[in-house]
Amino acid sequence: MQESLIDIREAAYYKEVAAHKDWHVHAHRTMTALAATGKPFTADDFREAMGEIKPAHHNAIGSFFRVASQDGLITPTGRFVQSRTSSRHAAAIREWVGTPAAHQPQAA
Repeated sequence: MQESLIDIREAAYYKEVAAHKDWHVHAHRTMTALAATGKPFTADDFREAMGEIKPAHHNAIGSFFRVASQDGLITPTGRFVQSRTSSRHAAAIREWVGTPAAHQPQAA
């Protein structure tokens, strides 16, 4: 049996990249900007910053956060806060912060 090259929890993100390349570009810029502030943020903040740019699959944002964390851009603060997104019904969501690498200027 052949092992999968990606974790199943990342599949929605990679499907989004394949289907809607523009979403990935905007998502990466938004995540980089949020991480560079040094302030804690949540997926709700990310969605708000993305504005009208929505992924085709509802799991893409969670998958994207996982990939950004594995890439060393963000790390969990250890806190959970109440979601402001109505579809989440005030559920607890993880709070994130940019890593020191996120505060480094990007090469041109």
